[in-house]
Amino acid sequence: MKLQRSFISNSRKKGIIVYLYLYCITKALYKPLINVVGIGNANVRAFQYEDIVAILSEVVMAKIPVSNGNVLRHAAVIEAVRKEQTVLPMRFSSVFHGDTAMLEFLKSRYAAFVSDLGQLHDTLEMGIRVIQKKVQNTEITQSGVKQEFGVGEQLTASPTPDLQPPASPAMSYLQQRRIYYASQDENDEWVHEIVKTCHAQFEDICIKHKRDLHTSFSQGVALNYLIHKDSLNEFKNRFNDLKSSLNELHFLCSGPWPPYHFVSLGDGRE
Repeated sequence: MKLQRSFISNSRKKGIIVYLYLYCITKALYKPLINVVGIGNANVRAFQYEDIVAILSEVVMAKIPVSNGNVLRHAAVIEAVRKEQTVLPMRFSSVFHGDTAMLEFLKSRYAAFVSDLGQLHDTLEMGIRVIQKKVQNTEITQSGVKQEFGVGEQLTASPTPDLQPPASPAMSYLQQRRIYYASQDENDEWVHEIVKTCHAQFEDICIKHKRDLHTSFSQGVALNYLIHKDSLNEFKNRFNDLKSSLNELHFLCSGPWPPYHFVSLGDGRE
């Protein structure tokens, strides 16, 4: 379900249309929000419905520009709340036109939010990215000869082009596609083995895991793990063991984060 980011109704404040920017959903606050500043240096406040709370601030735009400052401020507000209690982080630039729209949003998704808050209680998200240290580029010549470029070297076919006629455009195309799909198969097999190895390393301390399919092969394999907060040190130790055992690969670890990839409903993510 996609989050509706605009509604017909809106609020006005001194002649200016005021929108509500939503950062996250949580249970009733254990502590008041003090010195928590949102996008545009606006004060952050809580909007309560039943026993759940929307953490929000006022903005004067229906769509917030993507900038380093805005993205970092969005994350900082979520992190400030996460340090105290479980949160359901919302997507960047989740904007509503006034209190009425916010109330309807919370009512319509109340059951899902309560369920997620229960399932994600005391959990953290950890991210891993695995990249091949030496990535070879593949290029096809007009005659269909495959050339591989490693670090500082070039491999070419043996110098016997006169023994064979040049490939036709159709034959050259077929050769290129065959090599392309062979390369894809190799990449798929490599990715499958990496995912399998990583999941096995964290299997007994991981609640859920997901692979980020929006990451291209050249950017590496991106994996996200949901763990209990008490398993954080063990996760880090196992990551270091994994990194040491596969030193032909480059490993990156990030977190702990709020469970961005494990919110089931509310802002359009599956």
